[in-house]
Amino acid sequence: MKKITQLLLLLLIPFFGNTQQRMSYNPKEINSWSAKHDMTGQKYQEEYQKHKNKGFRLVYVDGYNVDGKVRFAAIWEKKNGPGLRAKHGLTGSQYQEEFTKNKKEGYKLVHVDGYSHNGKAYYAAIWHKNDNYPTRAKHGLSSTQYQTEAVKNHKDGYRLRHVSGFSIKGKDYYAAIWEKRQGPTQITRHGLTRDQFRSEFKKHTGNGYKIVHIDSYKASGQARYAAIWEKKKGRYVGHSSLSPANYQLRMENYYYQGYKPISISGHDNAINKGYTGVWEQVGGWKSSDTKQIDQKFRDLMKKYDITGGSFAVVKDGKLVYAKGFGYSNKEKNEIASASSKYRIASISKPITGVAIMKLVEDKKLSLDEKVFGSGAILGTKYGSKAYGNREKAITVRHLLEHYAGGNSWDNNVDPNPDGGADDDWGDPMFKSNINDKGHAETIGWLLDNRNPSEPVGTVEAYSNIGYCILGRIIEQKSGQKYSDYVKQKVLKPCGITSMDIGSGYKNKRKKGEVVYYGAGAYNVRPWRMDSHGGWIASPVQLMRFAVKVDGDPVKKDILKKSTVDTMLDPSLGGDFGKGWKITGSLMKHGGSLPGTIAYIKLRNNGTYYAYTLNGRPSDEDDRDSITGDFNKALQDGIDEIKDWPSIDLF
Repeated sequence: MKKITQLLLLLLIPFFGNTQQRMSYNPKEINSWSAKHDMTGQKYQEEYQKHKNKGFRLVYVDGYNVDGKVRFAAIWEKKNGPGLRAKHGLTGSQYQEEFTKNKKEGYKLVHVDGYSHNGKAYYAAIWHKNDNYPTRAKHGLSSTQYQTEAVKNHKDGYRLRHVSGFSIKGKDYYAAIWEKRQGPTQITRHGLTRDQFRSEFKKHTGNGYKIVHIDSYKASGQARYAAIWEKKKGRYVGHSSLSPANYQLRMENYYYQGYKPISISGHDNAINKGYTGVWEQVGGWKSSDTKQIDQKFRDLMKKYDITGGSFAVVKDGKLVYAKGFGYSNKEKNEIASASSKYRIASISKPITGVAIMKLVEDKKLSLDEKVFGSGAILGTKYGSKAYGNREKAITVRHLLEHYAGGNSWDNNVDPNPDGGADDDWGDPMFKSNINDKGHAETIGWLLDNRNPSEPVGTVEAYSNIGYCILGRIIEQKSGQKYSDYVKQKVLKPCGITSMDIGSGYKNKRKKGEVVYYGAGAYNVRPWRMDSHGGWIASPVQLMRFAVKVDGDPVKKDILKKSTVDTMLDPSLGGDFGKGWKITGSLMKHGGSLPGTIAYIKLRNNGTYYAYTLNGRPSDEDDRDSITGDFNKALQDGIDEIKDWPSIDLF
């Protein structure tokens, strides 16, 4: 095959007029775009109509061939604009007919994409009514013809608006649009291999150019790239050769950093399918503010050898920033994103606490109801021995605030409060002889073998098994499975639809769930830890939960203010309210299991944060210090932010 000619054009045209640099931003742009990929032609048409009905305009479409099947990727934006026409699946002659007809009717071509199927060229295109700039468009050009047209148009004062490459029987062809208008200095390239593209990207970025367009296509059996750089201000990022998984993860990650996609492209490079993309920041963040907090997080991941992590930040009820770092699945080279889901371990307890308070608010439960014994909530359904007086004295409030079973029911994380030898009992949820048992057997074993070691209500002793029991109370009072009730009455009203109880098996992870690293990461069984440590969530989901249960009117809570006040009151005199650890006016909770660490904190200055990690240090000293280090890093990073953007990414 003929060697692909590469093109380099340097257009020295000043930057002014209607294309002025983006020095400000419109916060509404954050939530006013939509991107879809891997669509069949029918699905693309359905999405086009659906978006049109909702007031979205098509701004970008890319056709590509994967394993002999045509797929489409597209971007829509919710904004006003001139009349718009869009077509796809056009042969070369059909495209030319549409072009001629639309031109006569006052529509100008603003976007064209070429793709191949069964050895033939097809086109997808967008036209605008009364577009002001003189335009030249060509399609079906060989590499040599494209270069000739590019040089000619440059001399005539035209600048490249869009270029699309595609392959027919191993030979590369191009479709392109040039406009006669002023704009920033521009560099364009085509026919680049992946390594060549990365080299060009590094060089031009270092010289102050921003990537604004990448098109990927297959030629000579491998992926090739055509690209446009412009010398302008603003923050732009571009990626080539993204796997389908990483493309979606990047899309999510950039959204939560205040970026929108402006160029997306798919290709089949005969080895595996891939995507490219360009994103422009429209969220108003200053790079100095985000870089410093990102670097603090990265430094600690490196210090503690953490494979992947994510965090999210809320300011005055608004989600303003979230990001993932490292890998969610290192073996598959899949990145961690702001939307990656991790085991949150004991942060499950605040979720259970809110579920209990919902039952209380709905008058289906009282905090001072007895739990065990004849006539109590759970009656005598658990265990085979008669209950002792201490067990029969336990109320819902005692369980919520960790005042139920004393040291014999606690997690053995602190010295024994009464100084006795029973400190060696350990967490009953993780006793080796019941570690794989269900809830009924676990609670039954506890009641048969561990009478509360202190009078109920006298000693605070943090307890997993206590919250396991609360999960069964929720089931008893609601008539539903614990997780179903929480999803329906807590998570859904918070706007959360995809949280779940995690999997204990690497090969059975839930959708979006990360891989966990470190000793014992898959020796835990989240299904039996459901109400005290079983949930998986992203930091974004944790923040969405937090702003709906915090008592702050900025976002309407799912509980009444009086209910929230009761939830946050450590009424028995300890450190915990109903699910939350309370320090002054702060709400917080941590979570730790083999393979994961998570934390959520609601500060009284209006800034909240959550972070999640898919590893936990094996060294005990590191395990003790890691949570404090990450908390300090995020708190310092948040406090160093000078300019908070007026955006809400929820």
